[in-house]
Amino acid sequence: MRLLRAFFVAFLTAVVGCVLALFVGDYLTRLAHVPEMEGQRGMTVIFLCVPLGIVAGLIIGIVSSILVRRQGPAGFLIAQGWSLLIACGLAGLLIGVPYVLSDKPPRIDGKPLELQFELRAPAAFQIPDQPDGYSIRVSLYTDNQQSRFAFIDWSAITKDAEHITIPGNVPLLTHSNTRSLLASIGNEPGGSQFIELKIPRAPTKQDETWSEWIFATQRADLSPVPEPERFAARYRVRTAD
Repeated sequence: MRLLRAFFVAFLTAVVGCVLALFVGDYLTRLAHVPEMEGQRGMTVIFLCVPLGIVAGLIIGIVSSILVRRQGPAGFLIAQGWSLLIACGLAGLLIGVPYVLSDKPPRIDGKPLELQFELRAPAAFQIPDQPDGYSIRVSLYTDNQQSRFAFIDWSAITKDAEHITIPGNVPLLTHSNTRSLLASIGNEPGGSQFIELKIPRAPTKQDETWSEWIFATQRADLSPVPEPERFAARYRVRTAD
């Protein structure tokens, strides 16, 4: 009878652990800024967090069932209640402690911030009449690690005899020591270049004005960029809508 009770308590707690793991995993991966690229964040939640939640639920349910000595339906309810309470408490700790210790997104007047930029490339770089995420890609690097892809305003791209100007924006989620843009046009090696940004860890209202044009100095493979091929960008910080 105790074995059967342990099975049902563990099973029900594992189901609850699976559901809690979805919410906790989603929150923690967002807090850790796990990239969305190629479903990386979703796979982390499904293939790492959910199995851990199920295993934790099974262990909590079995231990609770063993420790509760009372027999009958009352013993089952007590064991189940304790196991669910412990599972929910553990989920709360996994959310609360990282939140307290995490690097919160910078703000101005209590509002979240985003980086607005204009990327300028030489006209020699060809883009289709209707560009997309395969022909033009811009991502923000923070402390030398890719954080997330930028939104590109496709309808506002302009061309002239000398330049292609590409506007976009990307959220600022951390107080990073260094920030840079990796801009890629097409699939040529010379079409991916780093542009170093001079933004303080905690931007202020002074950073809401447009910067000067800053030129790329390195390709994605860290080789130098010849002057005729250099991308340039100007940027500013603004509060997100």
